[in-house]
Amino acid sequence: MRAIPFRSPSGPGALHIESWPEPEAKSGELLIAVRAFGLNFADILARKGMYNDAPRYPFVPGYEVAGVVQATSDGVPFRTGDEVMALTHFGGYAELAVADARLVVRKPPKLSFAEAASIPVNFLTAYHALFGTGPLRRGANVLIHAGAGGVGLAAVQLARNAGCTIFATASSEQKLELLSQFGVHHAINYQTTDFEREVLRLAGGANIDVVLDSVGGAYFKKDLNLLRPNGRVVAFGAAAFTDRNPLRLPFLVPQLVSMLTLSMVDLMVHSRGFYGVNMLRIAKDNPELIAEELAAILQLFNEGKVKTFVSRQMSWRQIGEAHELLESRGSTGKIVLMVD
Repeated sequence: MRAIPFRSPSGPGALHIESWPEPEAKSGELLIAVRAFGLNFADILARKGMYNDAPRYPFVPGYEVAGVVQATSDGVPFRTGDEVMALTHFGGYAELAVADARLVVRKPPKLSFAEAASIPVNFLTAYHALFGTGPLRRGANVLIHAGAGGVGLAAVQLARNAGCTIFATASSEQKLELLSQFGVHHAINYQTTDFEREVLRLAGGANIDVVLDSVGGAYFKKDLNLLRPNGRVVAFGAAAFTDRNPLRLPFLVPQLVSMLTLSMVDLMVHSRGFYGVNMLRIAKDNPELIAEELAAILQLFNEGKVKTFVSRQMSWRQIGEAHELLESRGSTGKIVLMVD
């Protein structure tokens, strides 16, 4: 089969389609003929050798696919020919991918393969961050960093459906306009405004209940300063470490110091929480929980309460360009690659 492997830490220009051994479905797994796969920031980290859970090089990356079941194993509730979307434990950048049947759902007929491939990682991350890390009361104040990204827009919709007041950060006026279209109450340009001061002004002080942070670094302390008692920061990424010159010591030191000096005593005294989320770990160790959350997300789609936003649908032959676009933070919504 054809696939796009990572052979060593590299830039996006090193990625290309090549021959690769076909995977085999074991007991409880499906073999899926991939029609589309989603691009995620974890792919950038894995390509750079910065993702701890990645296999040893060489390996085929990719955490989510949409396609057609090609082969099944005993006891799985799918048949050959079923159209599905799935989480994959790597291996998604390929013509054929294997998935645990518990992490597979049927593709709603009204969704294209590109739309279906854009859902699993983004919506699961947003759903778990909002509802799987603690209570989310109606009327809560929620701050979402990188709100115009794939996870951000998913979280905006989920928080809106839960009756929350939404604050979101983005880097351009175009992205702020997109956030407004999705129902964000307070959209903040972090390039021109200190988001901490602006949120304090808009919220009337430290009154944020939940912060979703995919950036990391110096953001974490600012996030904590915005929380009311019993609030929490949910971290699920480290985009701050993938900037254009990530190995420059002057850049890394303040980011690392900010991340490593969180005080447990301070969290306890102020009754604040800090929660880390790694969906790959959860999917591997607790697939039943992921299955429940996937079912809840699919129900929201079937009811028309949420929608996905594919900003770029590209051929997988454009993999280098797609990685470069995502890494530059110039994209909105989701980038999806089509297997042709």
